[in-house]
Amino acid sequence: MAAIRGMLFLGQYQYDRYRANPTAIQMDKNYRDWIGIMPGLTFCFHDRIDWNRAWEYLERIQLTGHEATREGLAANETTGTYRRYLADFVQTLVGVTATELGNLSHFLTDRRLATGVNILELISTVHPNHDIAINSFQPEHGARLQVHQIVTERGICYALNAPLALLQGVNGTSGQVASGKGFPGWSPIECEFSQHECYMKLDMFRSIVSYTIHSPYEVSTSDQLFTHVEESDELVAVYSVLETVANERLKDLTVRQRKCYFYDEAYENLQFYSYNLCIMNCRAKRALAVCQCRPHFYPFAEGPPCTVAGLHCLQQHPGWSSDADCKCLKSCTDVGYYVASLSKTQWYVVRTAEGGIPFTHKASLRWEILQPKTRLRRVLIFSYEDLLVSVGGAIALFFGKNGFYLSKIIEFLSIELGGWVRKKYIKRKERKRKRKHAIQLVAPK
Repeated sequence: MAAIRGMLFLGQYQYDRYRANPTAIQMDKNYRDWIGIMPGLTFCFHDRIDWNRAWEYLERIQLTGHEATREGLAANETTGTYRRYLADFVQTLVGVTATELGNLSHFLTDRRLATGVNILELISTVHPNHDIAINSFQPEHGARLQVHQIVTERGICYALNAPLALLQGVNGTSGQVASGKGFPGWSPIECEFSQHECYMKLDMFRSIVSYTIHSPYEVSTSDQLFTHVEESDELVAVYSVLETVANERLKDLTVRQRKCYFYDEAYENLQFYSYNLCIMNCRAKRALAVCQCRPHFYPFAEGPPCTVAGLHCLQQHPGWSSDADCKCLKSCTDVGYYVASLSKTQWYVVRTAEGGIPFTHKASLRWEILQPKTRLRRVLIFSYEDLLVSVGGAIALFFGKNGFYLSKIIEFLSIELGGWVRKKYIKRKERKRKRKHAIQLVAPK
């Protein structure tokens, strides 16, 4: 009995170890053959309204001729005042963020504005076109240097080198992506440190922007710090890199065992995973629970999009945007970027009565990554094979028998027992069938 108890104790201990903590994070320093991964960029223009587009859109949805129902408008000032009222409405919706929803109660008395306007369609339609130029360390990247208009928790923005950001597309993906990778140019741009100076550059003409750098396997949220770039600023940022890679064998484990997700794994209604996507999906579910709608900046989440009345409901429940109860796991592979140096040059043009130098105002952003000397690696240190060896060792220790042979004996006995039970079941079924047939033969006509 003591031997059996000792074997069971050691076997249970090893099994618990396999279930709870079979992985570890190691430091890798063999950096000479590493390939750098360029960061993802999310940037937002401060000028977000083209008023010609705005009035065309309002006319198309028949709001400009709509009779005002808001209290306080005199009959002789309805037309002009209501036009200013609509302009205020557009500005308020364009400025809505996850943390600041604006003065929405101002528009609740007008039923069509409160419940009849598609917010995402409005803010994307009125967004102006901006002139930009992008280049990188390799001219061949031209086809991959595309920016995509997305909706974020800060409103309409643009993403570069961030494949997962396409889930935030203004056309609305609802998490439904084609089979396979689903996105063109899925892999982020890579750079060989031994051959190139790894940089990218973005020029924006006559524009003021805010931007944030993040992992290409991530998306931006309102929690991240955005850097402000004025119209004539030239900003050069250099980043150090800390990458986390993972052994492919980790995919054989359950999520509970490895305590992380790979970015190409499905999660709830999403076909892809990132920590920030999980946080935003959690916020969308909380909003759906309290106000029966999801904010328009979560097009990938389930549920009907919020109207102005829905957003006003969320204002009454400010806790919806908290991530305190969101049980989101980290990504198994990740890239962190940390500012190593940052320099800003402001170009001022002095114009005199005789004229001045012709100069197009341009905001310029250049970001570069340094070659890392260390990185983190998630590895499997206790596999299923190791578990079998440990259990076999426990059996050999307490019984003096080879655990493999014992398992084969148990397997043989189980197969024989199963065959015997099956034969008995078939014979019993056959006897019942014959008895039933005999009763039918002797039954009176």
